[in-house]
Amino acid sequence: MLSTFSQTAAHADGRFLNDQELQGLEAYVESFAARTQTYQTLSSQADELVLRSLRKLAQTHRQEVVTHSAKCKRDMDFALKEIARAVLLDESEGFKQDFSLWMENITRAVHTNNAASRAYRCLQAEICTALPANHAALVTPYLDELITAFSGH
Repeated sequence: MLSTFSQTAAHADGRFLNDQELQGLEAYVESFAARTQTYQTLSSQADELVLRSLRKLAQTHRQEVVTHSAKCKRDMDFALKEIARAVLLDESEGFKQDFSLWMENITRAVHTNNAASRAYRCLQAEICTALPANHAALVTPYLDELITAFSGH
């Protein structure tokens, strides 16, 4: 929100905001309750969501999970924290430019981008199952961004 508000205010340059500029702020305010609840749900259920995702992944890629589960869990926990923050603050550009690019570079450097893509697809499925549809809809664009980054597209 602060970045949305700051950007809008900076573009106003000492004038009143027009209706179109106010719509973005209004949309954020209207979605604030859902964003807050999504943030709280991700914060409280992150560990469970990640563990269920890894269990699901182990059904088809057991050796990968056995070999990399500790690091994968750590990274997925961190990713959920970043996603929760981005959802709350409505910072999709910052997420894409900072976190997503950083994760893409790391997974490529250690040659785990395909495994990461599979793991985050499992996490996305868990989130879509566990969260109400309107909350999951706030999270899935960030997971889509990560999955796309891992896939190299």
